[in-house]
Amino acid sequence: MFARVHTLETTPEGHDRGLELLREILPWLRESTGFRGVIRLAAPDRSKSMTITLWADEAAMLESAEAAQGLGTLAAEASGSKRIALDDFEVTFFEAG
Repeated sequence: MFARVHTLETTPEGHDRGLELLREILPWLRESTGFRGVIRLAAPDRSKSMTITLWADEAAMLESAEAAQGLGTLAAEASGSKRIALDDFEVTFFEAG
């Protein structure tokens, strides 16, 4: 499994708008080949957030890269947030209960 991590500097209002935007693009994500899930994390003061998308394999993650770049940029701008990083990772351990 592979993961793409979007890290943003934001505000409480920007966090909330970003969450709304994530819910709006969720149908597109679900229809993407190899999509396995999404996790959104936020600092307690909502000054920073991370959105992690999970992909079945590296090919699926890379296939979504161009769209992810564009959607991530649009979401950051629309929510008044600043992208700090966009990184890809191999998931070397995962457990969900």
